[in-house]
Amino acid sequence: MQTIKNVRLILPDRIVNEGWISFENGKLQEIGNGIATAPSSQMIDGGGMYLAPGFIDLHVHGGHGEDFLTATPEGFITATEFHLFGGTTALCPTAATATYKKFQMVLDHCERAKESARIRIMGVHLEGPHLSKAKAGALDAEAMCPPTPMDIDWVIARASQISQITVAPELLLVPELIRECNRAGIVTSAGHTESGEPEMEAAMGAGLRKVTHLFNAMASASKKGLFREAGTLEFALSEPMIVCELISDRFHVVPKLLKLAYQAKGADRIALVSDALSGAGLPVGFRFRLGQLQCRVGNGFCLLEDNSALASSLCRMIDLVRVRVQEVDVPLVDAVRMASLTPAGVLNKADSLGSLEIGKLADMVLFDSDFTVHKIWVGGMEPLLES
Repeated sequence: MQTIKNVRLILPDRIVNEGWISFENGKLQEIGNGIATAPSSQMIDGGGMYLAPGFIDLHVHGGHGEDFLTATPEGFITATEFHLFGGTTALCPTAATATYKKFQMVLDHCERAKESARIRIMGVHLEGPHLSKAKAGALDAEAMCPPTPMDIDWVIARASQISQITVAPELLLVPELIRECNRAGIVTSAGHTESGEPEMEAAMGAGLRKVTHLFNAMASASKKGLFREAGTLEFALSEPMIVCELISDRFHVVPKLLKLAYQAKGADRIALVSDALSGAGLPVGFRFRLGQLQCRVGNGFCLLEDNSALASSLCRMIDLVRVRVQEVDVPLVDAVRMASLTPAGVLNKADSLGSLEIGKLADMVLFDSDFTVHKIWVGGMEPLLES
């Protein structure tokens, strides 16, 4: 049994000062405050810092020069290590819009990377290809298309390897894809879409429960004849069952909109995501590709080479939590919940991940009041900080 003492425990509903937590065989065993009472072979002093559940990133394309769409298994490890030291203990490698032949390579490399990764690599998130070309943003519009019955069969046959797929509900056969994914346990998410209220209602009826990077690459309210209709954005904000991904980096979504999302959805329906690309962790001016598109690292964000659109963030999960607390005045308990328990719920893993509760897996992150990560545990194992 190991015990971490002298920490400020971030529990699902409160912070316990002078707390302690014990773990053994990869799971949390006891939690308390004051003097640790659990018999332990190793006592770790947390120095009065915050101890939170490990963060879970549902939407991340890569980091430190590696893109999950093109990375070798070794490249997967490089990218996941970069995010691990930002407090992320589980992530869904996200593949930008491409062909299914390319996606198969991503799935294969992901399976091989799991053998040696120190982070929990969850099912792959496919961002496309069934998206709206009019809302392509920094993705390859030429690769976007409605699904065919063969495409639907391909996705369902690989349900054990795919956690999520982002789709545009207005496209032909996408409602059928959503229904089949829902039956197979794959989470469907509306994104890069022109859908209005009718299309979103139909998608929800088929099983859709999430939207991809709220405020980005989605339709907003527009006039239909004499009357104004909700777009994907307003539908997601007003519908209690929809969980919203949110890139809270201050660039993709400015603080005022971050506050609006929190007031509308609360911590239980917002999942913070980095949406980081291979440029994350690299210097300003570094150039890289996103599929067929040339991108570069800017001052705090990535953008297309022609400056026509943002191309993902440079953040790790600890950065998103910091922004929520310091710039949007969100309570730390809620900010951590958006980075841990809410995404765990999206993946149907809240029974084992996402919070510091007895019986759950010992995935934890220790950080100070400046949001600097000092230690990480994944299943009770502590990878040494290297970056």
